Amino acid sequence: MKKRTHGPDFRPPRGWERALRRLTPARHRDAALGDAAEEFALRAHRDGRDAAAAWYRRQVCASVMPGVRHLGTGVAANMLAGREGGGTMSDWTRDLALGGRSIVKRPFFSAMIVGTLGLGVGTVTALFGVFRAVYLEPLPIPEPDEVVVVMEGSARGGCCSGASGPDYVDWRERQRAFSEIAAFSPRSMTLTGLGAAERVYATLTTASAFPLVGLPPLLGRWLVDADERPDDAQVVVLSHHFWIRAFGADSAVIGRSIDVEGLGRTVVGVMPPDFDIPSPWGRGRQHEFYLPLSRAALEGPRDGHRFPVAARLASGSSLASAQADMEGIVREIEIADPALHAGRRARVFRLHEYLFGEIGDQLLLMLGAAGLVLVIACGNVAGLQIARATVREGELAVRTALGASRGALMRLLFSESLLLAGLGGVLGVALARLAVGGLGYVLPPSIPRADAVAIAPTDLIVAVAMTGFAALAFGVLPAFLAARGPMAAAVKEAGYGTRSQGKERVRDLFIVLQIALGLVLVNGAGLLVRSYATLRAQDQGFDADGVLTFSLSPTGPRYDTAPARQALFDQVIERIGALRGVRSASMVSKLPLNGGQNGSVWIEGRPRPVPGQATLVEVSSVVGAYFEVMGIPLLAGRTLVPDDSATASVGVVINETLAEVGWPGESPIGRRLSLDTEAPDWLTVVGVVGSVRQWRPEDPILSEIYLPYSKGWARAGYIAARLNGDPLPLVEEIRAAVATADPALPAVGFRTMTDVVENDFAQRRLYTTLLGLFGGIALLLAAAGIYGTVSYYVALRTREFSIRMSLGSGGLRVVALVLRRGGRLALSGVMLGTVGAWLSASLIDTLVYGVAAWHLPTVALGALSLVCVVLLGSWLPARRAAAVSPMTALRAE
Repeated sequence: MKKRTHGPDFRPPRGWERALRRLTPARHRDAALGDAAEEFALRAHRDGRDAAAAWYRRQVCASVMPGVRHLGTGVAANMLAGREGGGTMSDWTRDLALGGRSIVKRPFFSAMIVGTLGLGVGTVTALFGVFRAVYLEPLPIPEPDEVVVVMEGSARGGCCSGASGPDYVDWRERQRAFSEIAAFSPRSMTLTGLGAAERVYATLTTASAFPLVGLPPLLGRWLVDADERPDDAQVVVLSHHFWIRAFGADSAVIGRSIDVEGLGRTVVGVMPPDFDIPSPWGRGRQHEFYLPLSRAALEGPRDGHRFPVAARLASGSSLASAQADMEGIVREIEIADPALHAGRRARVFRLHEYLFGEIGDQLLLMLGAAGLVLVIACGNVAGLQIARATVREGELAVRTALGASRGALMRLLFSESLLLAGLGGVLGVALARLAVGGLGYVLPPSIPRADAVAIAPTDLIVAVAMTGFAALAFGVLPAFLAARGPMAAAVKEAGYGTRSQGKERVRDLFIVLQIALGLVLVNGAGLLVRSYATLRAQDQGFDADGVLTFSLSPTGPRYDTAPARQALFDQVIERIGALRGVRSASMVSKLPLNGGQNGSVWIEGRPRPVPGQATLVEVSSVVGAYFEVMGIPLLAGRTLVPDDSATASVGVVINETLAEVGWPGESPIGRRLSLDTEAPDWLTVVGVVGSVRQWRPEDPILSEIYLPYSKGWARAGYIAARLNGDPLPLVEEIRAAVATADPALPAVGFRTMTDVVENDFAQRRLYTTLLGLFGGIALLLAAAGIYGTVSYYVALRTREFSIRMSLGSGGLRVVALVLRRGGRLALSGVMLGTVGAWLSASLIDTLVYGVAAWHLPTVALGALSLVCVVLLGSWLPARRAAAVSPMTALRAE
């Protein structure tokens, strides 16, 4: 090599020279740096220093990719490179075989890692399967993202109700953003003439709903505009699954007749398997058949907001432009008739988001919690792998002395991690299949499309991805740390393992992160448990024990009038009340916690309420001793009697909430109110009863009026009977009693009120259980991780502890030394986890009720639990080390 004579003015830039030094392999470093410096000097002398520096920078940048495997950030490239120890397929095959033998030789350690990873991968895969089936799967219609739902609300922010018939007609005629717009009315209907009478879920719809969905009929035709005119030609279109169930897929079904609500309907079409008119109120329930929504039904009052509206965006329209178009239309209607439309607003939603958005957000939160479990599992295994690699430093030193390169060592260690991750992934898929099968039985009915939950190919791809993530997360860093240690020192230690401060810090970091993430999960679980307990402890307003309910819907010409329907209910109630074991029976138009109808109320003596600003009240129709049956207390006055519907001013019962809102500090008995704010039809308050929850347990109690059935709005209702003992054995006797009143009238939907309450808590109970399970797993993993790493830590320091005890240090001091180390890790993890819990408060706020999402006592309790777990995991191996005789330990050395 030529002698370098250039002066200091011709030296390369120091920073770039250091970068080139780092990027160049050691065996080529001196020659490469010397040649580069020589060329730099020549170029500087000829072209100037700036030009030479630019050339030098280009050479350094060109060396980045070849030098990646030499840098610490190039671990993967170092393992895969073809030089310095290989990277060929045969090398990988050999290392995988060695890794397999190493796994077999350490069955307990390997089983713990595989089980930990399987638990993490299986949890994420199972939750993703539920999330995909419930939320990610699109609606089975062409271009589902273009389908929207249009709902009405008030200027005060209330949302969402359907449109009135006249409003829909105005929207249809004035809108410019939709290619199709349709109104429909989903409901349960009585079907007869095909065996035993039954109640089915169907819908009345405008003919425009069929081209809106965009799937042609399988047989016959779909509904057309002419079908909406009321005449003698009543028609029906069948869904595919109803066609198979009721007609055995008979292709000659077109032209046949079925009886719906007591009227004959001619079958004119059968739709394909994926077809359904997506109802924003059905939450995934599929209709059995479709009937025309007559034009006369759309001519009802403008304050009857009972028709959900769906539409398909026209070409070039967006959700924002559709929203602006509908807002303009509503303002035009409000200007034309402010008395009825003041404060009304239209809202446009993507149908998929309206149907599944809320449940999707909740499931995504659960999926995120499952992801934290996997991250904790990976951190657990990474810590164990680093500790295990420390014990294996002697073995690795011997391999180095025999010629193995650093890349070969990393490849060997990563091969073991890859095999463990693969086994954990296989176990995770198996656990996910079992979990999804079990979830199919426990998912509550309130979660739409729960029956479609199953492991799909997409979920297996997620499992493979999570397995790969786990292999990288707990395999690469431990392999890199183990291979970069001072091997000479390990040889001097005769293979017993050396202490590496850097490795201990990384291992401790994994423990701290496990504790922090575990605190986030434990805190979330604690909040949901407190929230669930708060909900269960609150008074629902009725006594659910011993009450059996079922649905009864009199339809057909025989029951066209309210007196005829009430006569039927009176007869059914009388016959059920005569059964042995029945204490009393009654009828109500809607059950507690099941929602219902509402209307605006005008209290006598006060100004006529402004449209859109009147007090809303829930309206229920009752027959018989409903309050006694449901255990709703009478607070003032009396309950309803048959004569209340015959008086000039109908007697009604109100709940305590309406009494406080309408007549604060006064007695409402004898006062009058009206549900018609235009031409008042006064109702006299004869009694006040306790308030019951009409909707979900977490929703506020609303004002409510109980009307005599003949003066109410309902046709169908629920029979409620209070029984002595178990209600279920009386179901068949009750069916027989109903059949004696009308054999064509099906009694369906038998449920105890206890089941009604439990169903309303089911979804919240599921989330509480899942997050509680994740929190428990986090505690278990934290305990296993701290126990495993501390065990290795104690094993490495056995000689030190022995010397300490031989010099007079007691076993308690050794235990205290180890516990102090565990305490420092716990304190660091708790501090970091407290910050994480605070940051996650806004996420979990949507799932809690009655408690603050940031609750310091809950965080403190979770932190205390984790500290106890960490100290216990540290104390067990420390006590074992302290129990070893110093002479025995030194003799073993």
